Amino acid sequence: MSPRSLKDGVADLVSRQLVDGKLRGEIWELFEARSMAEVKDELSDLAWGVGRIVGGLVNKPYIRIPGDGAHYRKVVGRIEEYGCMRSKRFLIEGKCPNK
Repeated sequence: MSPRSLKDGVADLVSRQLVDGKLRGEIWELFEARSMAEVKDELSDLAWGVGRIVGGLVNKPYIRIPGDGAHYRKVVGRIEEYGCMRSKRFLIEGKCPNK
């Protein structure tokens, strides 16, 4: 994982191209949440995104911030399971696009 530019970090939060071709960012996903558990999950995703932005400002890939715990655990679990920080829907022919 490399440091994110401010532009890329903000794009992740506001609008990025997803696999299905729709522009969606973490903020949009928060408003699509259908339960309190999903809201908490999306808030953690937002916290992760802010940590990536703050990290990029100090030339680090990521800085842990309050509220990122659920997303941080998801990323660690994904890396342990299939070697990629991204969710399976982002894999390209079964391979991590971040490598």
